[in-house]
Amino acid sequence: MALKTAESRVNVLLRLVGLVFLGLGATMTYLTYSEAAQADLAPQIVPVFYLVSIMLMIVGIIVAIAKFK
Repeated sequence: MALKTAESRVNVLLRLVGLVFLGLGATMTYLTYSEAAQADLAPQIVPVFYLVSIMLMIVGIIVAIAKFK
């Protein structure tokens, strides 16, 4: 019984971490989009920021649907 509760706690923690990564990636994408349009953000850096934010969102989605066994 204790293993099942610890397992469910780990699953909840994994899903929360996944949502945090997803939120960070989405926030980074939004801020990069809004800052690139308004400020003098170097055009060479914008694709790197988008790539990092997309990677964060992909990791967040994978972790959010993962299940600890």
